[in-house]
Amino acid sequence: KKSATIDASIKETFDKLNSLNTNLPDYSEKLNREVKELIRKIPLQNKSSLSHYVARRKLVLELYQKILDKEIKKLNKGGRIDEDIMHNLIFQQSTSGSEDSDLWLIAEEFIYFKGFSESKLKNIELDGKKLFKEKFSEEEGRYLKSLGEDRLAKRPDVLLFPEEGKCILIEFKAPDVNVSEHLSQIDFYSSLIRNYTIDEFQIASFYGYLIGESIEDRDVRGRVSRFEHSYHLGYWFRPSEIVVGYEGRKDGNLYTEVIKFTTLLERAKLRNKIFIDKLGL
Repeated sequence: KKSATIDASIKETFDKLNSLNTNLPDYSEKLNREVKELIRKIPLQNKSSLSHYVARRKLVLELYQKILDKEIKKLNKGGRIDEDIMHNLIFQQSTSGSEDSDLWLIAEEFIYFKGFSESKLKNIELDGKKLFKEKFSEEEGRYLKSLGEDRLAKRPDVLLFPEEGKCILIEFKAPDVNVSEHLSQIDFYSSLIRNYTIDEFQIASFYGYLIGESIEDRDVRGRVSRFEHSYHLGYWFRPSEIVVGYEGRKDGNLYTEVIKFTTLLERAKLRNKIFIDKLGL
């Protein structure tokens, strides 16, 4: 009953927005009055939860910086920043709870998508159904096991599924690894997802993010000339690449970005600065 009363009271405040006119000189004053009223109605527990949420983000940003600066105990004696450290900071390996991850470091909306971290392709389930087929044509079966490989046992670092027909792929590379040597990795995973998933999951639109620190412009564009450098935002992007469809499936499309860990950190700091400052952190 108490919860219902609070909900009704909050709804009443939102309903008052209907009478606000942004053209009137007292608009800002009236809006601020409604803001104060709304804050008064929000339970203390909810306010504490919001503070907890913002405080966690501040600590994650600080830890991120300390890892890059090799200030944590594991690294301050000359240890190597490996891929797993950065991967687990952003999205714990072998988990599927993207809402509990810190994928907001890359993009705010990523935490709302169904996600998988370091999961074998053949084990991924969406809505209770296996993503990949279990029966294949003779040629498909031959290819998937050829050259002594088990291609559906591959483990992309992060897979996100924002909506039907779309997939986001994220790959992390240790800061001392030349990222340009791995430019085709996301293309390969996109091909597997385009061609060997069950018919119900026809995924044709892909968005790839290759994240590391050792990125040399001439290496990137020397290996894949279609990449462009965004000088203002400090990343490389390839607007569109065909993901070839086989066995009667239409071609898909892949958008790719290559980004530095330091660039992601600066972006995340800017996006969260106002909230962190309001808490005095």
